[in-house]
Amino acid sequence: MSLKCSEIQYPRCVMTLIPADLTAFLAEKRDSREYRRALAVKLALQGYLYEAISDMLDVTPGFISQVKKAYETAGTAGLTLKYQGTQPYLSEDQRQAVIIWLKAQQQWSVEHLHDYLATTYGVVFQSRQSYYQLLADAEITYKRAQRSNPKRDPERVAVKKKRSSTS
Repeated sequence: MSLKCSEIQYPRCVMTLIPADLTAFLAEKRDSREYRRALAVKLALQGYLYEAISDMLDVTPGFISQVKKAYETAGTAGLTLKYQGTQPYLSEDQRQAVIIWLKAQQQWSVEHLHDYLATTYGVVFQSRQSYYQLLADAEITYKRAQRSNPKRDPERVAVKKKRSSTS
């Protein structure tokens, strides 16, 4: 093992053995924020100065002491992200039921979907994007209001097909 910090720029750098759990944590595919936390702890345990770690990882010395303390108290579990996101408004079964319902409709719109979700499940999304996503999951573009063109004239289509095939 070689010393990674310059004695001229950062004196008092000392090498120590890194715990196996931290090495295994770093070897796993992780979120970049978790990896940065683990790397900061590893470098701190190796004896790098907080100033050097701050420069290398673009973090603050307070961040380094915070994650080192979290590692010392909770192990690698202290380095993981705690936020798991919010619970979805619709369960997976409800979502699939809505998609089946959408596919069975002859006409649809975002407003029609909004009304259906509000009356059936008591769900009103804050963003229209959530409705667009449900329509997209049902393989429906939200811009298409009907399954077929109501103005379509089969005779005109046949004439046009005949013209294009002879050209």
